[in-house]
Amino acid sequence: MRKIFVIVLCCFHATSYTQVSYSAVNLRDSLKKLTITNDPNTQVDILMNISTNYAYFKGDSGMLFLNKAKNVSIENNLIDRLPLIYFYMSSCNSNTLGNYPAALYYSLETLKAANQMDKKSPMKQTLTSFAYYSIANSYSYLLNKKKSEEYLNKSFELFQKIKSTYNKSYTLTTYGVYAETCIRNKDFINANKYNEMAIDINDSYEFKDRWGIPYISKGMILQNENKHVEAIEYFKKSIPHSIYRNVLKDQSEAQMAIAESYSAIQNFDSAIIYCNKVIENGKIVAFNEGLQKSYHLMYQIYKLKNIKDSAYKYLEKFNDIRDIIFNNLKLNEAQNMAMVEELKQRDLAEQKAKQQKILIITGICAILLAIGIYLNGKRKQRERLRKIEEDRKNSELKAARDLQQSMLPKENPKRSDLDIATYIRSSTEVGGDYYDFFPQVDGSIFSVCGDATGHGVTSGMMVSVTKAGLNGINPVKPHKILQRLNGVVKRIDLGTLRMSLNIAEITQNEIYLSSAAMPPIYLYKASTKSIEEFMNNGLPLGGFKDEEYVLETRNFESGDILVQLSDGLPEAPNSKGEMYDYERLKNLILSTVHLPSKEIIDVLMKSVDEWMEGKHNPDDITLVITKKK
Repeated sequence: MRKIFVIVLCCFHATSYTQVSYSAVNLRDSLKKLTITNDPNTQVDILMNISTNYAYFKGDSGMLFLNKAKNVSIENNLIDRLPLIYFYMSSCNSNTLGNYPAALYYSLETLKAANQMDKKSPMKQTLTSFAYYSIANSYSYLLNKKKSEEYLNKSFELFQKIKSTYNKSYTLTTYGVYAETCIRNKDFINANKYNEMAIDINDSYEFKDRWGIPYISKGMILQNENKHVEAIEYFKKSIPHSIYRNVLKDQSEAQMAIAESYSAIQNFDSAIIYCNKVIENGKIVAFNEGLQKSYHLMYQIYKLKNIKDSAYKYLEKFNDIRDIIFNNLKLNEAQNMAMVEELKQRDLAEQKAKQQKILIITGICAILLAIGIYLNGKRKQRERLRKIEEDRKNSELKAARDLQQSMLPKENPKRSDLDIATYIRSSTEVGGDYYDFFPQVDGSIFSVCGDATGHGVTSGMMVSVTKAGLNGINPVKPHKILQRLNGVVKRIDLGTLRMSLNIAEITQNEIYLSSAAMPPIYLYKASTKSIEEFMNNGLPLGGFKDEEYVLETRNFESGDILVQLSDGLPEAPNSKGEMYDYERLKNLILSTVHLPSKEIIDVLMKSVDEWMEGKHNPDDITLVITKKK
């Protein structure tokens, strides 16, 4: 959806203010005109025009002017202006800022605003169709293929009904964005179908009226088929159109794709040339993803060429841009939390307004009919509000639970000498336990087991911060990872929330262990047929800023078993309030060391469930068992 809102602006003729290219003079003129007009429609036109000029340069500035346009529209009851404004907000977040949860939020607002338009409005169905597409696009960025395809089908069904009202440019845009979404969903059959339609229309135009993006999409489809020479031709074909229209981000994306294809066919010198073009454009246009890919590709090429100085230089630049992207992700998370809270407060305000209206109607009915009918109406009203609140809470909990599940590994690492099994059971809808794996290029694996303070949505927030922090830290020894992660958690400052965590680095023949306020790590040694407990605990993450953590090293030999766990199992209570106990757990592990990891977990969970006699465990249970074959 790269420049879709610029195309839509031209196709809709929605603004009376002439669109101009980005420059300081035009920006001053626009701001000056904004100060001298009192007409709210003109003010919205100017603000939206300014925002399009920032589309691929400064996303934060674009959102600033779009928010001003939204506020003017709401204050002056310009309801029909809101769908397009929200649509642009979604585009800006997905294209420039890379904040895909925010893009989904604004695309849903687009649909809501389109549904509130007058049924007689000629743009209602068109904006509804693009709202569906915008939602599909956002879900594709969030890797939810099922939801993306659902809304893409809705958009296409509505588009088929109103296609006769579209001009060629609008039809080109529609096919083009459908193709892009299908590419992200890896549905290359439909992507090629839609893109061929877009290219047919695009090729029918003169040069000055063509867009480069259909050629970029064609190149991506060919890349997927490993037809890199043909792909390069289409990517290069797109560049003159991107330059002519001053859409530098499209140009950079094409250049990055060319570099990747040249690298794939081992034409490394040409790949380096195009990587440098992306880097040069990065001084003008925000394209951190492209810069990251360029630096990483340059590092790989120079490494292959054994030019170590250049390889390390670009590896350092790659790490720097990765840190920038990580910091942006943290900022996006904070902004998304604020948006969720804003949405919740607005929904509550709407519910309150509806409640007041019902109270007035019910009061009139009570006076006219009877006090008995009035009281009955009040009872039904309370039940309805209770159900609304209950549904809202359930919806939020489900979203939080889905987010937590998405943070866990989809599968355990595969290494021929290891048998790894995991288990997690939350005591509430959203738990605070967490486990993860980080396989390394040299074959070693970082195994992580953690337990956030408390349960529910707040502990889920701590798990999110921990996951993001671990992904942003370079692989070093476990105690150093804990020290750096402690700094990240401390800087974010989630109040009294803390995170207990242990990390095991599993190499070919050794394990390195470090822990922050977790239960003991158990290591069964086959050679001595005994279990060693590791209690090298520091304070929880987020406590003291300069906390240091201990590193333990042990041999890891055939038959050895490593057990990482949260405190939910050993501290599970029975009907008398007695704990299951760590010693009981240790003895049970000793009795199961001949079993595979998965069966060891089954035995442990059966034992603790019998201990609790079917009662609910007040804490989460997590087990990570690694057995050396």
